[in-house]
Formats: sequence, structure tokens, C-alpha cells
Amino acid sequence: MPNENERLDRRVSAPDILRAAQNIRPVIRATPLDRSMELSGLVGAEVRLKLENQQATGSFKLRGAANVIAHLDDRERATGVIAPTAGNHGLALAQAGRAAGVPVTICLPRTADPMKIAAMTANAAQIEFFDGIEEARQAALAQAHQGGARFVSAYDNPQMIAGGGTVGLEILTDWVDVQVILVCIGGGGLASGIATIAKAINPDVEIWAIQSEVSPTFIRWKQAGTQVQVDLAPSIAEGISGFIEPGTMTWPMVRDRVDRVLPVTEAEIRGAMLWMLDHHQQVVEPSGAAAVAGAIRYADSLAGRRTAAVVTGGNVSGARYRALLQA
Repeated sequence: MPNENERLDRRVSAPDILRAAQNIRPVIRATPLDRSMELSGLVGAEVRLKLENQQATGSFKLRGAANVIAHLDDRERATGVIAPTAGNHGLALAQAGRAAGVPVTICLPRTADPMKIAAMTANAAQIEFFDGIEEARQAALAQAHQGGARFVSAYDNPQMIAGGGTVGLEILTDWVDVQVILVCIGGGGLASGIATIAKAINPDVEIWAIQSEVSPTFIRWKQAGTQVQVDLAPSIAEGISGFIEPGTMTWPMVRDRVDRVLPVTEAEIRGAMLWMLDHHQQVVEPSGAAAVAGAIRYADSLAGRRTAAVVTGGNVSGARYRALLQA
């Protein structure tokens, strides 16, 4: 068995991401990388939007989930998978599992978006509710230990990270001259994967990860250069907020491969959601809008630099969407 230091430093590599791209090709869509005239004017350089809100299941999470399912052995396919999630991770596992005939159990906080719950149920997932995401995580771990289902973290999992990294592979394939990639960061899986493949293709590409300032785990860790205690508060962007396990394998990759981790406010996230509706006719959930919020806030720092912003998801109910924009 590896010791803790060895476990922490298991790093996903570019070949892992290239293999993931092959594994998930029958399941996912290659999403658009569309120029934003409005953001380009604000930044003073071309800005393109990687529209993962148009991915099947409405978020990038399907990439990692499909890669996880592709790696299951026969016993795991029979016993199934179990995961805690605020929504998109569970929806992706539910769809990928249903397509492959793999049982899926999802542990959700009671505050999960009803639209996501309905979509998971429609994909035959078994749903269990808990008071919060940490309670859901602990329950999923306990059930995996007791019943043999494979526990699937949304980020502390090499197949999830490699699957997410295919977003970066598509960006660099479509736009070899990109200079900066903005991506939201919660547990660090997507940012780690994108940074890994982007820098393997072009070491000069910079990865800027955007996090809500009320839940600034990676902001503080990156500033300190080590894992430190971080005070957290609830965010409207539940997909990029909340407790991150100190042992996550994403930390060494974020530390060494992500160039900057930067905050945005809750108001800036709401503003980016409205920006996407007004200027691009795109409905985007709060977590999905974080990179756009970053592009707007840090436009002066991005001036003259060709920039891609990853719009990670669009799964939000109409009632919640209206309430957020009216807040």
C-alpha cells in the first residue's frame, strides 16, 4: 500500500487524458468554443467561451463519469457506484451508469436543485438525502465500505480528473494560440486536468482558476503554498464551494500546474449569469458562470491576451434561476 505522501502525489498525466478522450468519445459531445464579442471588447483581445453547459447532462461532469464507468471491472459493474454530490456529478454518473447497465446510488444534500434530482431519478439512480454535502459524503463512504459499491469522488479520483482534462484537450485542439484558460475550481479536478493537458501541449499557456470568495479553499492553499485551515461560508455556487479533504490528490496538481487561483464575489457570479443571458442567450448555473465572472473582474489583467473561459454547466431550475437573478 502507498503511504500518505505517495497517495497525495499521484498525478494524472497527459497520456491519461488522451486515453480518457478515447474512452468517452462515444458518450460525450465535443462542445463549442465560441467567440464572445462582448468579452473580447472588454479584455481587448479575443475571448472564447467553452460551452460545457451544452454538454450532454448539461455539464462537463459527464466526461469524468463516463471515464470512471469505462474503468470498472466486472465486479464493480455488478455492485455499482455510489457518490456524494451537489447535483451535476450525480447526474453525470446516473446517465453514464444507466447507459452501461451499472447501478448508481447518489447521496445528496436536501438543498439540491429539484431539476437535478428529477433528472437523476429519470436515469434510474437511487437517491438518498442528507442535511449537507459533508454528511452525504460520509454516508457514501460508509455505504461503499459496507456494501462494496465503488465510491466515486467528484474530484479526488484519477479517472474523473482525466475525463475533465479532455475539456482542455478540445480547447487546445480548436485554438492552438490560446494564452490563458479560465476555469472555475471547487475540488480542483477540472482545473487539474485542464492544466495537465494544456501545459503538456503548450507550457506557456496559463491556467487561472476562479473560486467564490466565500469558500476560498484553493485560494488560501495556493497563497500559503500548503494546506491550511480555511473558514467557509455557503455560496450560491454550490458546485465550487464547501469542504475539500486535505488529502485530495488534486492539491499537488493545483499547486504546481495551475498558475493563479482568484476570487470572485457572489454578486459577480450573479452578474455573470445575467451577462450570459443578455449577451449570449445562454442559461448558466452559478458554478458554471464563475469563469465568466473572472474574465469580467480581471479584464485589465487579461488585456491583450487570447483567453478561453470554461462555462462548466447550465443545470438550474427556472425558479432558482429567477430567484438568483432577482436577488
